[in-house]
Amino acid sequence: MKMVKCKKFTHRSLKGRKEKPKFRETCMQRNLGILRRIVPGCEEIEDEEALFLKSIQHLLLLKSQVTLLRNLADVCGV
Repeated sequence: MKMVKCKKFTHRSLKGRKEKPKFRETCMQRNLGILRRIVPGCEEIEDEEALFLKSIQHLLLLKSQVTLLRNLADVCGV
């Protein structure tokens, strides 16, 4: 069996180059955009806190609708 040496990589300096946006920030912005499109009335909201509050309100509304429809289905015998 022959031994193979790995090449050593030198890290290049990033001085003078534009910094790329961090992966986490890019993912977060993409996910916030998706959330804005999913939740009605949030397309124009820029503030993250307001977006989260509006999303929570919408989820609670959906949960109450599901509860109401389940209770209605039980009453009707469906």
